[in-house]
Amino acid sequence: MRIPPLDSFQPRSAARSMIRGRFATIAIALTGLLATGCTSQSDLQQLNQNQFTLRGMIASDRQQIDALSQQVRQLRDQVTEIQHGGATAGGGDQLAQANAQIAKLQTEVSALQAGMAAQPSAAGIGTPSGETTGAGAAAAVAGATGEEAASSAPAEPAPTWPDELDQEISNAESSRDPGVKIYRAGLKAMKDGKYPLAVADFTRLQHQYPKSPLVEPADYFAANALYETGKYDQSILQFNDLVMRYPKGRFAPQALLRQAEAFLKMNDRIDARLTLQKLESDHDGTPQAAAAKTMMASLVGE
Repeated sequence: MRIPPLDSFQPRSAARSMIRGRFATIAIALTGLLATGCTSQSDLQQLNQNQFTLRGMIASDRQQIDALSQQVRQLRDQVTEIQHGGATAGGGDQLAQANAQIAKLQTEVSALQAGMAAQPSAAGIGTPSGETTGAGAAAAVAGATGEEAASSAPAEPAPTWPDELDQEISNAESSRDPGVKIYRAGLKAMKDGKYPLAVADFTRLQHQYPKSPLVEPADYFAANALYETGKYDQSILQFNDLVMRYPKGRFAPQALLRQAEAFLKMNDRIDARLTLQKLESDHDGTPQAAAAKTMMASLVGE
């Protein structure tokens, strides 16, 4: 049995915690300015951008914790195998190496969890629509408590991706892009409700043709496929990645709205509200921004 070397498990949480801490410091400072009414539009934009970046990092950390925990379980299974195998040649060295790797992975998981636990005020900084200065902003920060999570979620608008899917299927028929065959396969799987297969096809397209213009819609439909299978945390990461890479892309408003809905599915009303605020700010005048206003009214009114 081959145990991966210790060097293959590189700690990543220290640098991420430092970046997260810098964003949190800026966000908290800006919130103090909000409370005194001394902010400019650029300050508010900086605050929104910090929070958007933090949300993506936290969602990524959650996924990373799951992956590291899985590695710990696999290594423990290997330790059990070695122990049951008795005194075989090199068994003692393998056991010591596996235990060392388990300890290192557990340290990494603990560091990530500690970093996430230290950020609730930073991740939760946000203000309801219409409350961006003075005592209203301070109350919004202080009022982001578990009471919001206990309330019922606002009604979600009907997803638009099925109509967009039909349009993409039609467009793909005349496309000469080298990755269109894989893309069409993903669209067909999506149409048939075979969401895991659709995600696999879209991922393959991204890997084989990373510069293809089809990558943007593939990202969008892959995120929706993850959402439809109940993998809300993974869909949040995918939607976040899409918006970060294509902030003015044609799917950005839809992605932000669906990301907010995914946060609500996970009972994370604070991040849902922040995402809806970003949607209203960055894509005002779109149907998705109108839907965000309705959802925000429900969140603020509860």
